[in-house]
Amino acid sequence: MTIPATNTQPRDAAPAPHVHTPPGLTSAEVAERVARGEVNQYKIQVGRTYWEIVRDNIFNVFNVVLAILGAVMIIFRDYTNLLFASFSVVLNSTVGLIQEIAAKRALERLAAMSIQQVKVWRDGKLVTLPIDAIVKDDVIPVEPGDRIAVDGEVLSADALEMDEALLTGESDAVLKEVGDTLCSGSFVVAGSGVMRATHVGAESTVNKLSATAKAYRHPLTPTQKQINGLVQIAVVVMLLFGPMTVIAGYATRLPTIEVVRNAVVLVTSMVPQGLVLVTTISLSIGALIISRNRTLVQRINAVESMANVTTLCFDKTGTLTQNMLAVTRVIPLNGADEDAIKGDLRLYVGSLSHQNKTAAAVAGYVGQGQSGAPKVNEIPFNSARKWGAVAFAEQTLVMGAPERVLDAAHSGDAVRTAADLAAQGQRVLAFCRVPGALGDGSLPAERQPIALIVMSDNVRPEIGQTIDAFRKLNVALKVISGDNLETVTSIASSAGMEISGGVTGDQLERMDHDDFRNAVADSSVFARIEPQTKRKIIAELRAQGQYVAMVGDGVNDVPALKEANLAVAMNDGAQIAKDVADLVLLDNSMATLPLAFEKGKTITQKIFGTVRLFLVKNFYTVLAFIFIGFMALPFSTTPILISWLTFGIVNIPGGLITFGVIRPAYMRDYAHDVLRYVLAAVIVGGLIMAGLYALLFLAQYDVFYHAALTEIAPGVVTPDMVATAQADARAYEPARDVARSALFVFMALYGTLVFWNTMGIDVFQPKTFAARPGMAVLGAVTLLITILPPYFLPDLFLGWVAPTLVLWLLTFFAAALGAVALKLLLEDGRLMGMLLRRAPVGQGG
Repeated sequence: MTIPATNTQPRDAAPAPHVHTPPGLTSAEVAERVARGEVNQYKIQVGRTYWEIVRDNIFNVFNVVLAILGAVMIIFRDYTNLLFASFSVVLNSTVGLIQEIAAKRALERLAAMSIQQVKVWRDGKLVTLPIDAIVKDDVIPVEPGDRIAVDGEVLSADALEMDEALLTGESDAVLKEVGDTLCSGSFVVAGSGVMRATHVGAESTVNKLSATAKAYRHPLTPTQKQINGLVQIAVVVMLLFGPMTVIAGYATRLPTIEVVRNAVVLVTSMVPQGLVLVTTISLSIGALIISRNRTLVQRINAVESMANVTTLCFDKTGTLTQNMLAVTRVIPLNGADEDAIKGDLRLYVGSLSHQNKTAAAVAGYVGQGQSGAPKVNEIPFNSARKWGAVAFAEQTLVMGAPERVLDAAHSGDAVRTAADLAAQGQRVLAFCRVPGALGDGSLPAERQPIALIVMSDNVRPEIGQTIDAFRKLNVALKVISGDNLETVTSIASSAGMEISGGVTGDQLERMDHDDFRNAVADSSVFARIEPQTKRKIIAELRAQGQYVAMVGDGVNDVPALKEANLAVAMNDGAQIAKDVADLVLLDNSMATLPLAFEKGKTITQKIFGTVRLFLVKNFYTVLAFIFIGFMALPFSTTPILISWLTFGIVNIPGGLITFGVIRPAYMRDYAHDVLRYVLAAVIVGGLIMAGLYALLFLAQYDVFYHAALTEIAPGVVTPDMVATAQADARAYEPARDVARSALFVFMALYGTLVFWNTMGIDVFQPKTFAARPGMAVLGAVTLLITILPPYFLPDLFLGWVAPTLVLWLLTFFAAALGAVALKLLLEDGRLMGMLLRRAPVGQGG
């Protein structure tokens, strides 16, 4: 026989009647404290501060060095070179500043939707306020999942247990009693209570620790770490070769302005500062795009993490199901009377210090009402025990998982019934009675089963499409639940998951390391899992090379959220879960996650594409400068030419990639598709550029030298030293300018080759041009944009000499040679492996 349902809707949790609640402050008292500044000032901090954004975009080492050189150019009135040299720098810094501030402001508006709200007693009423509205002496009720917003004193407590691990490092829960101190930053894990705020604002513990917290606020993504490392190396090389360039210029008696120009070229070519800005902009814009889809990005590194996820772990409740629990029936055990069962259930749930959703569903089923029996003690339910108990004078009532509450030896039929119901996807709780109190906090062998409580929670209607989307993204799904194995397996199957195996927490704890590793790898359902076991599962997946995302909403999920590569929390979940999360699902649904993961992959591909363009151009030109310097040849370019080249071949396509106008070809990971390509392209480009320049300069010098010598000393077989010196002076600059101009054409051609490769076009496979005609045309357009202006504006591009047909053919040949050499080098796995052996490797994308 079953007891029919009278009300299947759970009610909102209410304060336990035996917890004393003071009326709180009056409105006048609140106003007095606000006037005195005794208010909890709290500002949402999303990403970097405005000062950090301005500092990193404007006042960086790269810009400071260029500013000094620019001041010298102003003194010499070299305004044209100054304009071109500073154009890309000003453009990058301005765009970066505007975009990052705009993204930050938009994210702050979205973050306000998930800001912590607290319940406070004011004028005898319980009101909900943002945490920055708390004042000193406010009376605040606390319950499981709450993060303590301000320091305070416990006024009343009912089995109140706190997690202070974020403050003390101790993982064990701490029991709090009346008069004890609650520190801001700690979390309620069980029980309930009421506190009075004693320290707010700057005086609270969490704000005093903010200086320490700032050191860990902005962890870098793997790609950011790689780029920052390259920038640091480039800065060191710049500080080394910059002075050497100046010394060499004065040693060869170059004019001061020419020395400054060479230094400007070296600095602008050496440091890929624009790449840092592009990376930051890409991540910031990505965070904004993803957040607009109701997935709040709390940490910018989460954008890249989303691209790397290979395994997603989540609980059943609230993810596969709607988390709207309802009692469908109660099955009496041992001939228990129906009305007596209802009375005992009413007594149990009405005496709890805090009603979670399960207890609220039971309360909604049996109806509200109070018993005269006073509560003696309570053992709150938690995920480790999987049962809770309330002790009265003559008995203790216990509710929890059937396999924990029921004695299989004496209640075998009830255990089997519970298992059969669980296999049908029903959630089953056992309810029993123990004579007297629980002496040591554990269940005695003598306990009387009263009833099985059967609950339902419908599968989310959109979960099937969500699971299909994850499958298309090649993300493995694993359910980690505290529920029964049969229940979890049944619900996961009905939701569309492919079940490869299931295991319980007790089974995992009995396994040795090898069996544990295999079970974690092979199973897709984990049931009756305790919080620390959940953390161990995540850690083992990471040890196996998986990039793990964890979705959680409760206190019991926090250890696993901290262990995961990417922590995701539900907006309606416990505040502690949201505080440690990288992402917050504002609609409390995983349906937005596949889109967020897809966006993360797209954004990471943008970064990889721009990294290729920037690093290849910067480093092969610097490598060529070094080779040319060793050959004691004149500097190979000017600020005008190198700045215009960078704008046309790198900044234009890089900007189009950053803002999503074009998409690069898919790159699997940083090491193989980015770093490997950059190394090969830098070696090939640097060697050919240096060799071509040497050939061009020496050949042109010989032509101009003999022409000048013939003019100065016609018919003289052996000219004197004066004549040769005059001829040398006349030949030097024309030869240098012709060589520089032809080299400019080569660099434009080689840069176009790199762009085409980045966009998936192989010049040795014509079908790739047909496959991406738009990118083929765009490469040709940027090439023309780069090369044509010097032809039409020679007075603006000082030092430009239009190459002859012979020089054009020679530069085309050099570019073709570069394409062949790059192809061969990339296909030589042994050589590239040797080059990459000691190179830093970033996280895959």
